[in-house]
Amino acid sequence: MTQKRSCSQAILLKNVLLICISLFCVESVAAQIVDASIRDIPKDSTFDVVTWNIEWFGSETNGPEDIELQMNNVIEVVKTMDADLYAFQEIVDKLLFFALDDSLENYNGFYASYAQSQKTAYLFKTSVIDSLDSGLLKAQQNEDNWAGGRFPLFFEFDVTLANQTLRVFSYNLHAKAFSDQNAYNQRRNAANSLKEYLDRSRYNASVIVLGDFNDMLTTSTFDERESPYSVFVEDNDYLKVTLPLEEQGFETYLPEEYNSFIDHIIVTNVLKNIHMHGEQMVASTDYIENFESTTSDHAPVWTRFDFTKNFEDRYEELPEEFLVGPNYPNPFNPSTTIPFELNELAEVSAAVYDIMGREIAVLSNDQPFNAGEHTLTFNAAGLTSGIYLFRLELSTGQTRTQKMTLIK
Repeated sequence: MTQKRSCSQAILLKNVLLICISLFCVESVAAQIVDASIRDIPKDSTFDVVTWNIEWFGSETNGPEDIELQMNNVIEVVKTMDADLYAFQEIVDKLLFFALDDSLENYNGFYASYAQSQKTAYLFKTSVIDSLDSGLLKAQQNEDNWAGGRFPLFFEFDVTLANQTLRVFSYNLHAKAFSDQNAYNQRRNAANSLKEYLDRSRYNASVIVLGDFNDMLTTSTFDERESPYSVFVEDNDYLKVTLPLEEQGFETYLPEEYNSFIDHIIVTNVLKNIHMHGEQMVASTDYIENFESTTSDHAPVWTRFDFTKNFEDRYEELPEEFLVGPNYPNPFNPSTTIPFELNELAEVSAAVYDIMGREIAVLSNDQPFNAGEHTLTFNAAGLTSGIYLFRLELSTGQTRTQKMTLIK
Protein backbone atom coordinates (compact mmCIF):
# COMPACT_ATOMS: atom_id res chain seq x y z
CA MET A 1 0.00 0.00 0.00
CA THR A 2 1.28 3.50 -0.78
CA GLN A 3 -0.45 5.46 1.98
CA LYS A 4 0.99 5.50 5.47
CA ARG A 5 -1.30 4.51 8.33
CA SER A 6 -1.10 5.11 12.02
CA CYS A 7 -0.33 2.20 14.36
CA SER A 8 -3.98 1.96 15.45
CA GLN A 9 -5.15 1.97 11.84
CA ALA A 10 -2.70 -0.80 10.99
CA ILE A 11 -3.92 -2.93 13.90
CA LEU A 12 -7.55 -2.35 12.92
CA LEU A 13 -6.78 -3.31 9.32
CA LYS A 14 -5.00 -6.48 10.43
CA ASN A 15 -7.98 -7.51 12.57
CA VAL A 16 -10.39 -6.92 9.70
CA LEU A 17 -8.26 -9.05 7.41
CA LEU A 18 -8.10 -11.87 9.95
CA ILE A 19 -11.89 -11.84 10.25
CA CYS A 20 -12.23 -11.96 6.48
CA ILE A 21 -9.86 -14.90 6.24
CA SER A 22 -11.77 -16.80 8.90
CA LEU A 23 -14.95 -16.30 6.85
CA PHE A 24 -13.10 -17.16 3.65
CA CYS A 25 -13.85 -13.74 2.20
CA VAL A 26 -10.34 -12.64 1.33
CA GLU A 27 -10.33 -9.54 -0.91
CA SER A 28 -6.67 -8.58 -0.69
CA VAL A 29 -4.82 -7.98 -3.93
CA ALA A 30 -1.74 -9.66 -2.50
CA ALA A 31 -1.01 -13.33 -3.04
CA GLN A 32 -2.21 -15.46 -0.16
CA ILE A 33 -2.55 -19.19 0.46
CA VAL A 34 -5.51 -20.46 2.41
CA ASP A 35 -5.31 -23.29 4.94
CA ALA A 36 -8.04 -25.86 4.29
CA SER A 37 -8.16 -26.71 7.99
CA ILE A 38 -10.46 -23.73 8.60
CA ARG A 39 -13.24 -25.91 7.17
CA ASP A 40 -14.43 -28.96 9.07
CA ILE A 41 -16.33 -30.99 6.44
CA PRO A 42 -16.27 -34.81 6.46
CA LYS A 43 -13.99 -36.02 3.67
CA ASP A 44 -15.70 -39.40 3.39
CA SER A 45 -18.69 -37.68 1.78
CA THR A 46 -16.86 -35.17 -0.43
CA PHE A 47 -15.04 -35.61 -3.70
CA ASP A 48 -11.79 -33.61 -3.45
CA VAL A 49 -9.97 -32.62 -6.64
CA VAL A 50 -6.49 -31.07 -6.96
CA THR A 51 -4.45 -29.67 -9.83
CA TRP A 52 -0.74 -29.17 -9.24
CA ASN A 53 2.23 -28.43 -11.44
CA ILE A 54 5.15 -30.18 -9.70
CA GLU A 55 8.06 -28.27 -11.19
CA TRP A 56 10.18 -30.58 -13.39
CA PHE A 57 9.38 -33.52 -11.12
CA GLY A 58 12.38 -35.84 -11.07
CA SER A 59 14.54 -33.86 -13.52
CA GLU A 60 18.27 -33.93 -12.80
CA THR A 61 18.96 -30.72 -14.72
CA ASN A 62 15.88 -28.54 -14.08
CA GLY A 63 13.69 -27.67 -11.13
CA PRO A 64 14.63 -28.35 -7.49
CA GLU A 65 18.18 -29.67 -7.14
CA ASP A 66 17.49 -32.31 -4.49
CA ILE A 67 15.25 -34.87 -6.21
CA GLU A 68 14.91 -37.06 -3.13
CA LEU A 69 13.81 -34.07 -1.05
CA GLN A 70 11.34 -33.05 -3.76
CA MET A 71 9.92 -36.57 -3.75
CA ASN A 72 9.55 -36.64 0.03
CA ASN A 73 7.91 -33.21 0.04
CA VAL A 74 5.44 -34.21 -2.69
CA ILE A 75 4.49 -37.30 -0.69
CA GLU A 76 3.93 -35.14 2.38
CA VAL A 77 1.74 -32.69 0.43
CA VAL A 78 -0.37 -35.48 -1.07
CA LYS A 79 -0.83 -37.17 2.30
CA THR A 80 -1.64 -33.88 4.01
CA MET A 81 -4.25 -32.84 1.43
CA ASP A 82 -5.65 -36.37 1.23
CA ALA A 83 -7.57 -35.58 -1.97
CA ASP A 84 -9.32 -38.16 -4.13
CA LEU A 85 -8.01 -37.00 -7.52
CA TYR A 86 -4.74 -35.25 -8.38
CA ALA A 87 -4.02 -33.87 -11.84
CA PHE A 88 -0.27 -33.28 -12.13
CA GLN A 89 1.81 -31.40 -14.69
CA GLU A 90 5.58 -31.40 -15.41
CA ILE A 91 6.18 -35.05 -14.52
CA VAL A 92 9.62 -35.79 -16.01
CA ASP A 93 10.83 -39.04 -14.42
CA LYS A 94 8.23 -41.78 -14.94
CA LEU A 95 10.02 -44.20 -12.60
CA LEU A 96 9.92 -41.60 -9.85
CA PHE A 97 6.23 -41.04 -10.54
CA PHE A 98 5.55 -44.77 -10.18
CA ALA A 99 7.60 -44.73 -6.98
CA LEU A 100 5.35 -41.92 -5.77
CA ASP A 101 2.34 -44.05 -6.62
CA ASP A 102 3.78 -47.08 -4.82
CA SER A 103 4.59 -45.06 -1.71
CA LEU A 104 0.99 -43.94 -1.29
CA GLU A 105 -1.42 -46.54 0.03
CA ASN A 106 -4.76 -46.87 -1.80
CA TYR A 107 -3.65 -44.71 -4.75
CA ASN A 108 -3.09 -45.56 -8.39
CA GLY A 109 -1.82 -43.42 -11.23
CA PHE A 110 -0.90 -43.04 -14.89
CA TYR A 111 0.78 -40.43 -17.08
CA ALA A 112 0.50 -39.07 -20.63
CA SER A 113 2.08 -40.89 -23.56
CA TYR A 114 3.25 -37.93 -25.64
CA ALA A 115 6.94 -37.48 -26.43
CA GLN A 116 7.62 -34.27 -24.53
CA SER A 117 9.67 -34.54 -21.35
CA GLN A 118 7.15 -32.70 -19.17
CA LYS A 119 4.16 -35.01 -18.93
CA THR A 120 0.75 -34.71 -17.36
CA ALA A 121 -0.47 -37.42 -14.98
CA TYR A 122 -3.27 -38.49 -12.67
CA LEU A 123 -3.15 -39.95 -9.18
CA PHE A 124 -6.42 -41.21 -7.71
CA LYS A 125 -7.83 -43.04 -4.71
CA THR A 126 -8.90 -46.53 -5.74
CA SER A 127 -11.41 -46.69 -2.87
CA VAL A 128 -13.30 -43.74 -4.37
CA ILE A 129 -12.60 -43.81 -8.11
CA ASP A 130 -13.26 -46.64 -10.56
CA SER A 131 -11.14 -46.06 -13.67
CA LEU A 132 -12.98 -46.61 -16.96
CA ASP A 133 -10.96 -45.03 -19.78
CA SER A 134 -8.04 -42.68 -20.36
CA GLY A 135 -5.77 -41.34 -23.07
CA LEU A 136 -4.86 -38.23 -25.03
CA LEU A 137 -7.65 -36.10 -26.45
CA LYS A 138 -6.74 -35.65 -30.11
CA ALA A 139 -10.21 -35.44 -31.69
CA GLN A 140 -10.79 -31.99 -33.20
CA GLN A 141 -7.46 -30.80 -31.74
CA ASN A 142 -4.50 -29.25 -33.55
CA GLU A 143 -1.12 -30.52 -32.36
CA ASP A 144 0.54 -27.12 -32.81
CA ASN A 145 -1.97 -25.42 -30.50
CA TRP A 146 -1.17 -27.88 -27.71
CA ALA A 147 2.49 -26.92 -27.33
CA GLY A 148 3.50 -29.20 -30.19
CA GLY A 149 1.58 -32.28 -29.05
CA ARG A 150 0.93 -31.81 -25.33
CA PHE A 151 -2.70 -32.84 -25.79
CA PRO A 152 -5.14 -32.88 -22.86
CA LEU A 153 -4.97 -36.09 -20.83
CA PHE A 154 -8.54 -37.31 -20.40
CA PHE A 155 -9.75 -39.62 -17.67
CA GLU A 156 -13.21 -41.19 -17.54
CA PHE A 157 -14.16 -42.65 -14.18
CA ASP A 158 -16.92 -43.33 -11.68
CA VAL A 159 -16.87 -41.67 -8.26
CA THR A 160 -18.67 -43.50 -5.47
CA LEU A 161 -19.23 -41.72 -2.16
CA ALA A 162 -22.07 -41.60 0.38
CA ASN A 163 -23.85 -44.41 -1.50
CA GLN A 164 -24.00 -42.36 -4.72
CA THR A 165 -22.10 -42.90 -7.96
CA LEU A 166 -21.27 -40.23 -10.53
CA ARG A 167 -19.70 -40.63 -13.98
CA VAL A 168 -17.02 -37.96 -14.56
CA PHE A 169 -14.89 -36.93 -17.53
CA SER A 170 -11.67 -35.08 -16.58
CA TYR A 171 -9.28 -33.22 -18.89
CA ASN A 172 -5.79 -32.41 -17.55
CA LEU A 173 -4.14 -29.50 -19.40
CA HIS A 174 -0.61 -28.19 -19.63
CA ALA A 175 -1.03 -25.32 -22.05
CA LYS A 176 1.64 -23.52 -24.03
CA ALA A 177 3.83 -21.35 -21.81
CA PHE A 178 5.38 -17.88 -22.36
CA SER A 179 3.93 -14.41 -22.67
CA ASP A 180 4.19 -13.60 -26.36
CA GLN A 181 1.88 -13.40 -29.36
CA ASN A 182 2.54 -16.91 -30.64
CA ALA A 183 2.04 -18.58 -27.26
CA TYR A 184 -1.10 -16.51 -26.65
CA ASN A 185 -2.54 -17.60 -30.01
CA GLN A 186 -1.81 -21.24 -29.21
CA ARG A 187 -3.58 -21.05 -25.84
CA ARG A 188 -6.57 -19.29 -27.36
CA ASN A 189 -6.88 -21.74 -30.25
CA ALA A 190 -6.47 -24.71 -27.92
CA ALA A 191 -9.18 -23.39 -25.59
CA ASN A 192 -11.55 -22.84 -28.51
CA SER A 193 -11.06 -26.32 -29.95
CA LEU A 194 -11.34 -28.00 -26.54
CA LYS A 195 -14.58 -26.19 -25.74
CA GLU A 196 -16.00 -27.00 -29.17
CA TYR A 197 -15.25 -30.68 -28.54
CA LEU A 198 -16.81 -30.63 -25.07
CA ASP A 199 -19.91 -28.79 -26.27
CA ARG A 200 -20.45 -31.36 -28.98
CA SER A 201 -19.23 -34.59 -27.43
CA ARG A 202 -19.76 -34.14 -23.68
CA TYR A 203 -23.12 -32.39 -23.78
CA ASN A 204 -24.90 -32.73 -20.43
CA ALA A 205 -22.01 -34.71 -18.91
CA SER A 206 -20.09 -34.15 -15.67
CA VAL A 207 -16.84 -32.62 -16.94
CA ILE A 208 -13.82 -31.25 -15.07
CA VAL A 209 -11.21 -29.23 -16.98
CA LEU A 210 -8.16 -28.53 -14.85
CA GLY A 211 -4.41 -28.04 -15.00
CA ASP A 212 -1.73 -25.47 -15.75
CA PHE A 213 -3.48 -23.10 -18.15
CA ASN A 214 -0.36 -20.89 -18.29
CA ASP A 215 -2.64 -17.89 -18.35
CA MET A 216 -5.31 -16.16 -16.31
CA LEU A 217 -9.09 -16.08 -16.66
CA THR A 218 -9.69 -12.39 -15.97
CA THR A 219 -7.14 -11.18 -18.50
CA SER A 220 -4.06 -12.52 -20.28
CA THR A 221 -0.51 -12.45 -19.00
CA PHE A 222 0.37 -11.27 -22.51
CA ASP A 223 -0.11 -7.53 -22.94
CA GLU A 224 -3.20 -7.59 -20.67
CA ARG A 225 -5.28 -8.86 -23.55
CA GLU A 226 -8.54 -10.75 -23.32
CA SER A 227 -8.06 -14.09 -21.62
CA PRO A 228 -7.43 -16.87 -24.14
CA TYR A 229 -9.97 -18.85 -22.08
CA SER A 230 -12.73 -16.27 -22.55
CA VAL A 231 -14.81 -18.86 -24.43
CA PHE A 232 -15.19 -20.71 -21.13
CA VAL A 233 -15.45 -17.59 -18.98
CA GLU A 234 -18.28 -16.11 -21.05
CA ASP A 235 -20.32 -19.33 -21.28
CA ASN A 236 -22.78 -19.73 -18.41
CA ASP A 237 -22.90 -23.49 -19.03
CA TYR A 238 -19.49 -23.70 -17.32
CA LEU A 239 -18.70 -22.98 -13.69
CA LYS A 240 -15.32 -21.23 -13.43
CA VAL A 241 -14.37 -22.66 -10.04
CA THR A 242 -11.08 -20.78 -9.61
CA LEU A 243 -12.17 -17.45 -11.10
CA PRO A 244 -13.25 -15.97 -7.74
CA LEU A 245 -9.83 -16.77 -6.29
CA GLU A 246 -8.07 -15.02 -9.15
CA GLU A 247 -10.39 -12.03 -8.83
CA GLN A 248 -9.56 -11.82 -5.11
CA GLY A 249 -5.82 -11.63 -5.82
CA PHE A 250 -4.66 -15.15 -5.02
CA GLU A 251 -1.66 -16.51 -6.89
CA THR A 252 -0.61 -20.01 -7.92
CA TYR A 253 2.62 -19.33 -9.83
CA LEU A 254 4.93 -18.31 -7.01
CA PRO A 255 8.12 -16.66 -8.40
CA GLU A 256 7.89 -13.08 -7.20
CA GLU A 257 8.71 -11.47 -10.53
CA TYR A 258 6.07 -13.50 -12.41
CA ASN A 259 3.50 -14.43 -9.76
CA SER A 260 -0.01 -14.88 -11.14
CA PHE A 261 -3.00 -17.21 -11.06
CA ILE A 262 -2.52 -19.66 -13.94
CA ASP A 263 -3.63 -23.03 -12.49
CA HIS A 264 -7.37 -23.48 -12.87
CA ILE A 265 -10.39 -25.71 -12.44
CA ILE A 266 -13.50 -25.35 -14.64
CA VAL A 267 -16.51 -27.67 -14.54
CA THR A 268 -19.74 -28.03 -16.46
CA ASN A 269 -22.91 -26.83 -14.80
CA VAL A 270 -23.99 -30.44 -14.33
CA LEU A 271 -21.61 -30.38 -11.34
CA LYS A 272 -22.65 -26.93 -10.14
CA ASN A 273 -25.33 -28.09 -7.70
CA ILE A 274 -22.89 -30.34 -5.82
CA HIS A 275 -19.87 -28.04 -5.96
CA MET A 276 -19.09 -26.72 -2.49
CA HIS A 277 -19.10 -22.97 -2.99
CA GLY A 278 -16.24 -21.34 -1.14
CA GLU A 279 -14.27 -24.58 -0.85
CA GLN A 280 -12.02 -23.78 -3.81
CA MET A 281 -8.66 -22.74 -2.49
CA VAL A 282 -4.94 -22.40 -3.01
CA ALA A 283 -3.61 -25.03 -0.62
CA SER A 284 -1.31 -24.05 2.19
CA THR A 285 2.19 -25.54 2.03
CA ASP A 286 3.60 -23.71 5.03
CA TYR A 287 4.56 -27.05 6.57
CA ILE A 288 7.13 -27.58 3.76
CA GLU A 289 10.33 -25.66 4.43
CA ASN A 290 11.40 -23.51 1.46
CA PHE A 291 8.58 -24.96 -0.62
CA GLU A 292 9.27 -22.93 -3.76
CA SER A 293 12.95 -23.93 -4.02
CA THR A 294 12.66 -27.52 -2.76
CA THR A 295 9.33 -28.70 -4.20
CA SER A 296 7.61 -26.57 -6.86
CA ASP A 297 7.14 -23.04 -8.14
CA HIS A 298 3.39 -23.71 -8.36
CA ALA A 299 1.02 -24.06 -5.41
CA PRO A 300 -1.60 -26.85 -5.48
CA VAL A 301 -5.17 -25.74 -6.21
CA TRP A 302 -8.16 -27.75 -5.08
CA THR A 303 -11.93 -27.82 -4.73
CA ARG A 304 -14.61 -30.14 -3.34
CA PHE A 305 -17.95 -31.66 -4.33
CA ASP A 306 -20.64 -32.62 -1.81
CA PHE A 307 -21.98 -36.16 -2.25
CA THR A 308 -24.37 -35.85 0.70
CA LYS A 309 -26.67 -33.79 -1.52
CA ASN A 310 -29.33 -35.65 -3.43
CA PHE A 311 -28.53 -35.49 -7.10
CA GLU A 312 -29.97 -37.35 -10.04
CA ASP A 313 -28.20 -40.34 -11.55
CA ARG A 314 -26.11 -38.65 -14.22
CA TYR A 315 -25.43 -41.60 -16.44
CA GLU A 316 -26.66 -40.41 -19.77
CA GLU A 317 -29.64 -42.45 -20.97
CA LEU A 318 -28.73 -43.18 -24.56
CA PRO A 319 -31.36 -42.94 -27.30
CA GLU A 320 -32.36 -46.12 -29.09
CA GLU A 321 -31.88 -44.61 -32.55
CA PHE A 322 -30.59 -41.64 -34.53
CA LEU A 323 -33.05 -38.76 -34.00
CA VAL A 324 -33.11 -35.20 -35.36
CA GLY A 325 -35.14 -32.08 -34.57
CA PRO A 326 -37.39 -30.31 -34.84
CA ASN A 327 -35.30 -27.14 -34.89
CA TYR A 328 -36.18 -24.33 -32.51
CA PRO A 329 -37.40 -21.69 -32.88
CA ASN A 330 -39.26 -22.42 -36.09
CA PRO A 331 -40.06 -20.11 -37.83
CA PHE A 332 -36.80 -18.34 -36.95
CA ASN A 333 -34.85 -15.12 -37.54
CA PRO A 334 -31.92 -15.11 -37.94
CA SER A 335 -30.66 -18.23 -36.08
CA THR A 336 -32.08 -21.55 -35.00
CA THR A 337 -30.90 -24.60 -33.06
CA ILE A 338 -30.99 -28.10 -34.51
CA PRO A 339 -31.04 -30.85 -31.85
CA PHE A 340 -30.07 -34.44 -32.57
CA GLU A 341 -29.39 -37.63 -30.67
CA LEU A 342 -26.98 -40.48 -31.40
CA ASN A 343 -27.12 -44.01 -30.02
CA GLU A 344 -23.42 -44.58 -30.77
CA LEU A 345 -20.22 -42.72 -31.59
CA ALA A 346 -20.38 -41.46 -35.19
CA GLU A 347 -18.98 -38.84 -37.53
CA VAL A 348 -21.65 -36.31 -38.45
CA SER A 349 -21.98 -34.23 -41.59
CA ALA A 350 -24.63 -31.51 -41.53
CA ALA A 351 -25.58 -28.96 -44.18
CA VAL A 352 -28.39 -26.54 -45.01
CA TYR A 353 -29.95 -26.31 -48.49
CA ASP A 354 -32.43 -23.97 -50.15
CA ILE A 355 -35.66 -25.27 -51.65
CA MET A 356 -33.85 -25.78 -55.00
CA GLY A 357 -31.35 -28.13 -53.37
CA ARG A 358 -28.41 -25.73 -53.43
CA GLU A 359 -26.03 -25.99 -50.48
CA ILE A 360 -26.22 -22.86 -48.31
CA ALA A 361 -24.08 -23.70 -45.28
CA VAL A 362 -22.04 -26.55 -43.80
CA LEU A 363 -22.62 -26.99 -40.05
CA SER A 364 -20.46 -30.07 -39.52
CA ASN A 365 -18.02 -31.86 -41.79
CA ASP A 366 -17.41 -35.44 -40.61
CA GLN A 367 -17.01 -34.25 -37.03
CA PRO A 368 -17.00 -37.02 -34.36
CA PHE A 369 -19.82 -36.95 -31.80
CA ASN A 370 -20.27 -39.31 -28.88
CA ALA A 371 -23.54 -41.10 -28.17
CA GLY A 372 -26.04 -38.75 -26.53
CA GLU A 373 -27.75 -35.43 -27.12
CA HIS A 374 -26.18 -32.66 -29.23
CA THR A 375 -27.10 -29.42 -30.99
CA LEU A 376 -25.99 -27.47 -34.05
CA THR A 377 -26.70 -23.80 -34.71
CA PHE A 378 -27.62 -22.28 -38.08
CA ASN A 379 -27.36 -18.52 -38.59
CA ALA A 380 -29.29 -17.29 -41.64
CA ALA A 381 -28.13 -13.67 -41.55
CA GLY A 382 -27.96 -12.41 -45.14
CA LEU A 383 -30.46 -14.95 -46.47
CA THR A 384 -33.97 -14.19 -47.69
CA SER A 385 -37.18 -15.47 -46.11
CA GLY A 386 -38.29 -18.89 -47.24
CA ILE A 387 -38.19 -22.65 -46.69
CA TYR A 388 -34.81 -24.28 -46.05
CA LEU A 389 -33.76 -27.88 -45.49
CA PHE A 390 -31.22 -29.22 -43.06
CA ARG A 391 -29.70 -32.65 -43.65
CA LEU A 392 -27.66 -34.71 -41.21
CA GLU A 393 -25.68 -37.73 -42.38
CA LEU A 394 -23.76 -40.19 -40.22
CA SER A 395 -20.65 -42.16 -41.07
CA THR A 396 -22.87 -45.23 -40.65
CA GLY A 397 -24.88 -44.10 -43.70
CA GLN A 398 -28.02 -42.96 -41.86
CA THR A 399 -29.51 -39.62 -42.95
CA ARG A 400 -32.27 -37.31 -41.71
CA THR A 401 -33.75 -34.30 -43.54
CA GLN A 402 -36.20 -31.73 -42.18
CA LYS A 403 -37.70 -28.39 -43.19
CA MET A 404 -37.33 -25.08 -41.42
CA THR A 405 -38.78 -21.65 -42.15
CA LEU A 406 -36.92 -18.33 -42.14
CA ILE A 407 -39.16 -15.28 -41.71
CA LYS A 408 -37.70 -11.78 -41.75
